[in-house]
Amino acid sequence: MDSSLFEAIAKNERRTFMNLVRENGEILQQRTAKTLHTPLHLASRFDNIDLVTEIIKLCPDMVAAENSKLETPLREACRQGNVKVLPLLLDASPWAACKLNSDNQSAFYMACSHGHLNVVKLLLSKPWVKGLEEDSFVQNSLHVAVSREYTGIVRKILEVWPDFPQKIDRNGYSPLHCSCHRGNVEITRMLLKSGAELALEFNNDGYTPLHLAAMNGNTAILKEFMSMAPTSFQCHTKNGETVFHLIVRYNHYDAFKYLVHVFNDTNIFHCPDQYGNTIFHIAVSGGHHQMWST
Repeated sequence: MDSSLFEAIAKNERRTFMNLVRENGEILQQRTAKTLHTPLHLASRFDNIDLVTEIIKLCPDMVAAENSKLETPLREACRQGNVKVLPLLLDASPWAACKLNSDNQSAFYMACSHGHLNVVKLLLSKPWVKGLEEDSFVQNSLHVAVSREYTGIVRKILEVWPDFPQKIDRNGYSPLHCSCHRGNVEITRMLLKSGAELALEFNNDGYTPLHLAAMNGNTAILKEFMSMAPTSFQCHTKNGETVFHLIVRYNHYDAFKYLVHVFNDTNIFHCPDQYGNTIFHIAVSGGHHQMWST
């Protein structure tokens, strides 16, 4: 791409840009060398509303143009969170937002993965977005928002699409698995409120969300499960381990003290895994004498 054209777009110099176009009408067809960005990709990235408007007038087909990653200019607006540019692109070609990039990710996924709540809200108002997200991706938008701990985006998705916590990725992870793995208490609470039965789902490795929380020793999340999904404490891993086995194995003393207090009148501490090991065997073999003496 001509350096003068790139500079005019980057600096939002409308007059210079229009002069370049008048001098050479073919200049709009130029692209950057490796990424194959069009002028509209760049104007969308730099949030240049005036230039986006002019380019759409001059070359409306460019709204659907794809770069080297099969991404349209609309995706650039979503990546950067440019919520003012986005409606111009959507009005010009709504179907451009339906295209997936080379990683099979939607524009909505892009907005969620970068934490742009205003863009997410705008796209959620479009009825066709949900159909895209229901297709089989590696992760859907809720997974990525949970994994990156964008609480506001998670809350908004749950508000508009209350069934999305049921979605699993190719590893069998639900969004609740992701939140427990990350250790985010607020998001975990929101997901449990959307359906306590999610706490009983196993991923491909045979772990429930609570098992992941136990491995991380997150006492605050254990309390949420105790309050909202107490039956999940009865779930065993594929090796017959309980939540208590995992907490002892990973040496989380504070979490262990909490469980001792909650379950002190039960026999659950004596439950063996499939190899016959109780939590006391695990504590002794692991050298976790503080737990053994609790």
